[in-house]
Amino acid sequence: MKAYKNPFLFENQWSENECGDPFIMRFNGMYYLYCSSSGEYIKCWSSEDLIDFKYEGSVCDDPIITGAYAPEVSYYKGRFYMITSPIGSGHYLLSAEAPTGPFAVISDNYGLLIDGSIFTDDNGARYMLHAGHNGIEIHTMSKDDCIDVNGEIIPEAYLGHWTEGPMIIKKDGYYYLTYTGNHLLSKGYRVAYSVSNTAPDRGYVNLKNRTFLIETGPEFHGLGHSSSFLAPDLDSYSIAYHSFDLDRTPHRRSTNIDRLFFNGARMYCNPIWWEQAAHRMPDYYGRGKEVLKEKQFRDFTALLIPEKTSEYYTAEVNVNSHGQEIQILYGVSDDCYGMIHIGTDRTYEIRENDKMIRSGTYNDAISLQGYLAVRIAKKPEHTMELYLNHMLLCSYETILGNGWLGLVWKEEQEIGFVAHSSCVAGNGDNLAHKAIPGRFDAVHCRESMEKYPCIDSGLTTYSGCLKANQKYSYDINVKETGSYQLFARVKSYKTQVCMKAEVDADITVCTGVLSGVFDEEEFEMISLGEVKLPSGIHVLALEAEDDEIAVDYFEFIQSGTMDTCDVIKEGHLVTEKLQILGHKRAKSMIHKYSGFTCAENHGMAFIGEAGMTDYKISSIIHRNHRNSGDVSIFVRATKESWFGAQVKEAFFGYRVRVTCDGVFLYRENYDETQLASYSFRGLNATFLALDVVAKRSKLLILVNNRPVIDYTDPQAFLYGKIGMEATGEGFGFEHFSISL
Repeated sequence: MKAYKNPFLFENQWSENECGDPFIMRFNGMYYLYCSSSGEYIKCWSSEDLIDFKYEGSVCDDPIITGAYAPEVSYYKGRFYMITSPIGSGHYLLSAEAPTGPFAVISDNYGLLIDGSIFTDDNGARYMLHAGHNGIEIHTMSKDDCIDVNGEIIPEAYLGHWTEGPMIIKKDGYYYLTYTGNHLLSKGYRVAYSVSNTAPDRGYVNLKNRTFLIETGPEFHGLGHSSSFLAPDLDSYSIAYHSFDLDRTPHRRSTNIDRLFFNGARMYCNPIWWEQAAHRMPDYYGRGKEVLKEKQFRDFTALLIPEKTSEYYTAEVNVNSHGQEIQILYGVSDDCYGMIHIGTDRTYEIRENDKMIRSGTYNDAISLQGYLAVRIAKKPEHTMELYLNHMLLCSYETILGNGWLGLVWKEEQEIGFVAHSSCVAGNGDNLAHKAIPGRFDAVHCRESMEKYPCIDSGLTTYSGCLKANQKYSYDINVKETGSYQLFARVKSYKTQVCMKAEVDADITVCTGVLSGVFDEEEFEMISLGEVKLPSGIHVLALEAEDDEIAVDYFEFIQSGTMDTCDVIKEGHLVTEKLQILGHKRAKSMIHKYSGFTCAENHGMAFIGEAGMTDYKISSIIHRNHRNSGDVSIFVRATKESWFGAQVKEAFFGYRVRVTCDGVFLYRENYDETQLASYSFRGLNATFLALDVVAKRSKLLILVNNRPVIDYTDPQAFLYGKIGMEATGEGFGFEHFSISL
């Protein structure tokens, strides 16, 4: 089985920044990759399978685009349009007749910061997006080369600091807007998304897990500036993004490509930097007239793909008719056929067995002077979707099943990429490998699973029903052999749930205890114990043991351990295991008059492994009675990072903050939500004993051995490191220890 491994190393990459801000465009069955320029021209690579890339050379040599930031290319009215920002100094539009150029500048400098991206809606309306200080900004485009410079900020598309790298894809009626923040030089550089079912410029909301690409470990980090595109199987989607190796000199950005998954309004991805299987290709694909077979059919000559489609399928035919009408055939057998007629007068007709099924007009973003991609998706409910150049034209009921696919032959036509695939209606997500460590939705199993609608920020996602004594299997890609903690977001009216996990005939019984505290959808995050997994590609089978369980998603994290230990004694650090972050690196936290604290205004540190679950933290805090600083204890922290020009809440987990006024419990996910608090109300002691106990979904905080906050989180972070932070002056740790 063909495989690949992130990050990519391409022929003729730039010397140091290598391949940053990757943008991949799919056209005529090929993928074209562009990246930020370190010189006087823009480079391009092409690929058919997203694994083997060929260097195409320079696509633009105009000196005006020297140092081009984040070039992106779109196909519109038979031409290719590029937008780029030379050295971050405003935007230019360029145009070419081919994706490999040569591109020529066709506009003045529009300004508008950096990271321009163009989206074309199904009705042909065009929009330009770019980076912003207060969120991604969007502008309308009245003509091919005309951007309205008066844009609107999309407030939901904001990561609390500088936000960049926007892009919109539209799928199943949802607009998915992806973007990156906060700083290129932070290991916590990350990709998030907002989603709208209203329009590309409004109606966006943020789902619970909107950050979907982030890694901050030494192997792989600094993930950002993504582009999303239709995958080779014609139905799934992939995402390209760069990683930035900040632990080597010189730093180097490299391109990565991974799978996107969709569940209703939800989109998710697990970055994989170990070997993974090649992208699934169509069941049949080829290029040019010679891959088709000629068949005389009634009163016309048909060119047909030699292999029939499956009953349900996605198919694509690319043809350049040089201004002539196009007639696509589908479901062809000896006695029936469907025909999609694309007229030169902007009309279309769809007939099945000479019966008119649908007719209408197509928008002026479509030109027959150039290649037209006609894609159809036959879904299990016997509906057919018709796309022209990736824009949804219409949906209709079809009576035709499997058959041959092709077109009515005309001498003037040039036949491009033709293909059909059994991947349709998102079933490729069920067949794709799920990364471990990582999380994946329960509904993305091989088998048919009963689904329950759930509401997240007003939009619909789906949980799955695991039934007793019925196996649900998932293709998994395990990074390395070891023990993994299994977690799940479940709904059950019992006090505990039990399921079996089977890999290579090795069965583990997994049991989780529910707290009885649920979220608004009556779900709760629980731990199901350890499962031993071998590295590589395997099949994981899960089943409920005695009663059905509603499961939203599963998550696997490699188990972590830590011995009971002292970290700080009498204000001094007594272990070498503490990782200190801050602008002074290891000297960002030191011993001072107030104990172990920040050297200069801010310092943070972490200890342990991400797979740690339940533990107790004991501390004695030197407390300042003036409002000039604070200290925090981090509980179950993961994906931690530090950089001056990014949000301060740079980890996932919990923060217990102590100020002169009281103790405050926060949920952190590169954002901050207060969960509970306790006021000191006249407590004047300079030294404060503060303990934190994390057990399953419950956090218990004690001050001077007295419980003051008892909080059970239905959306609990159930694993992660231990950490600390100090800001300002006068607050510090006299003692800090960990027990299990």
